[in-house]
Amino acid sequence: MRNTIFTVRPNPLPGESFWSYLCRLANQNGIPFLTMLNSIKVWQQKSIQRADFSLLDITPGSVLNMEQLSDLTGHSVAKLLDATFAPLLRTFGASQEVQRARFVSGMILDTYRFCPQCLEEAMYFRLLWKMAPVTSCVQHGVFLVDRCPRCKEQASFRDVELLCVCPHCGFSLIKSQAQPIDGSEREQQHWINEALCTLFEPGNYHIEPDEVAMRLFYLLCGRKPYFDRQLAEAALPSVLHTLLQHARDSLSQKRTLHLSFLLNTLYKHHLSMNDFLQTAVPDSFVKSVRQGVVRRADQLSCLAPWCDGYKRPGTLVKTGTTLKRRKSGETLLYYLACTKCGCEYAIDEDGELQERSYFIEGYQALRIVSVPLTGIKPLARSLCFTEDKIRRCLAYFCTRMKPHEWNGARVEVDTSLLERVLNDTGKGTKLKAIQQWDCWESYQQFLVYRFHPEVMRALIELKRPRPSKRSDSAVKREKVRETLDILMERDDDITIAAACEIVGVCPETIRNWGCNDFIAEAKQIQWGRRIRCRKDEICEKVENYLSRNPATVVTSGAVYNILGTQRTVLWRIAPEITAYIQERIVHHNRNVKDVVE
Repeated sequence: MRNTIFTVRPNPLPGESFWSYLCRLANQNGIPFLTMLNSIKVWQQKSIQRADFSLLDITPGSVLNMEQLSDLTGHSVAKLLDATFAPLLRTFGASQEVQRARFVSGMILDTYRFCPQCLEEAMYFRLLWKMAPVTSCVQHGVFLVDRCPRCKEQASFRDVELLCVCPHCGFSLIKSQAQPIDGSEREQQHWINEALCTLFEPGNYHIEPDEVAMRLFYLLCGRKPYFDRQLAEAALPSVLHTLLQHARDSLSQKRTLHLSFLLNTLYKHHLSMNDFLQTAVPDSFVKSVRQGVVRRADQLSCLAPWCDGYKRPGTLVKTGTTLKRRKSGETLLYYLACTKCGCEYAIDEDGELQERSYFIEGYQALRIVSVPLTGIKPLARSLCFTEDKIRRCLAYFCTRMKPHEWNGARVEVDTSLLERVLNDTGKGTKLKAIQQWDCWESYQQFLVYRFHPEVMRALIELKRPRPSKRSDSAVKREKVRETLDILMERDDDITIAAACEIVGVCPETIRNWGCNDFIAEAKQIQWGRRIRCRKDEICEKVENYLSRNPATVVTSGAVYNILGTQRTVLWRIAPEITAYIQERIVHHNRNVKDVVE
């Protein structure tokens, strides 16, 4: 294509998606769609394919030379981008690419859905129809159609050649019969349509992630000048702590609230999106929310009775571990250690501080032991401890406790040997290597130095370098993909937990490998397959039932009894199937009456 400017330069229509506009532009200038796109592509070594159509409404600049397109159409780049999700990204996005922005994950569909009456009135695709929460056309009061009524096939954007023609069988889609929506659903859909239209409008709004949560709190607290925790907790009981982290900007990784959560919360509390965008939160409210920021470690204190930090907040420090799931199924969060005595802790699932080491248990047992400490084996049998656990407890307390405080002896430490251990520990030498030194007279002597207060403090404060990004990340991701293929083949539910169980890692590792998106995509594909199979099964049952009753007038109730579901339930899941069933019942009964007459 050598044109320096298009002969026909249409304007983007109200609410039209960028993909739809490009379709009209190519059609009105008599240019094949792919030919036009490849004439203004960004990529040098690769041609634009149908699989790339979904990017046109999301990140057109990654596919097309927008400056060149602007010159050809006579429209500014800003005006062209207003037909995409760019205004939404500008409002909430912290990332530059909306398909990587978590706040809209799962909300932008690749399924071709439409309102037949809208297409008949004006032949263009509305950007709203791409959003998962939008299930109906409020203008005509009907559900969107996502399947051809003739061949029952679902189309994606890569399949569509003409907006009003089924790409599978050629049926005219404007002849589709859409199911009407009832009053309550119409009200909700009207609110969602209005809210999303507000977000799609060109504007200079940009709301930082912490400000999103702050505005939500302010509105839910009735615009009071100060934060009312009781009101906020009553409105959002299960997510209050998470929202406070957002509002206080205390998350380890900055991210905004998911758009679906924001929409649901605003709708539930009868707040408009325009009101949310226009809200200015007073400084007094912001301060009252943020003044409660206290690090979790600063709220907790050591539980060891002999420790100088006993019941004194501030001696516990966070270690590198955030979450670990034990073989027993117990989950421990937020690992901590005491800098005074070296005891290690974690927060359990009930929010309680739990010792991970065993020195408090050993302290209580050794203080009241009735037998003399003359041997490891008798002591272990007496206390029902393992021998190694007894050895470690004795080594730990022999440098801390005075003889009158327990039934054991105090051990004197060689300062030069202790200095050597501290020096190597500070350099990052592993304890296993220190244990192999020739200077140790016994394993018990090594343990005395290993559990010395200064050595334990050095180990806690040791800043180990993070391992560099491994080159085998592609292999790990491929392993996850293979796992998802296995789950798909078995038709087992695809979840992060299921993938983790097979791969043998925790969810945090899966996320660090960058595989959450793979799992979400596979889950969506599996869901689509199951829905299609369910629909095919329903259609087959309907046809079999009608064929078995060729001379009998059938009722909707009888058909749905055979299907084992209610019409309302099926209608909410697949309105086009309920329309198909009604059409087949009417056709069947008409034939029965004709035969009788």
